[in-house]
Amino acid sequence: MKSICCVSVVTLFTVLLAAGKIAAGDSSSISAKSSAGNKAPECSKVGITDTLVVTARLTEIPGTFVDNDLYDYVYVMKYRILSVERGVYEGRDILVGHYNPLISRRLVRDRMDPFVDGNVERFTVGARHRLVLIGPIERVWEREVEDEFMDSDLVRFFALRADALPQ
Repeated sequence: MKSICCVSVVTLFTVLLAAGKIAAGDSSSISAKSSAGNKAPECSKVGITDTLVVTARLTEIPGTFVDNDLYDYVYVMKYRILSVERGVYEGRDILVGHYNPLISRRLVRDRMDPFVDGNVERFTVGARHRLVLIGPIERVWEREVEDEFMDSDLVRFFALRADALPQ
């Protein structure tokens, strides 16, 4: 049943992405919540199967987060890869964009709710996270990106899910 769910959501995601609705931030036509109001399983969050799942330590948060009252944005942070659970990633460091990082992942309730999940309450250097990622960021988000790593050639991944792990 779970794979059927993923396949049908993959099709829906592809159609909506082609129509420019997801990248533009209009996810009103997608419902990733179950009838009970809980977040849907990971595979149907955005309906894609090419996610990268890693355990990583947050090593750098450059600058300061922008106040969420000003605008919505994705903030790029640097992680050190500890292990790769799913997918392939060869590097030691990875750049990850988090949507509105001042908001707890559980409290995201705007148009990006179907695309952001996890239990991270706040982002701190040294924290270990299990991350479900998709790259590049533009596959999900094409608006404002706060990125202080302009000199890096690394692909910027979008965090679909960020769960805090014990140190």
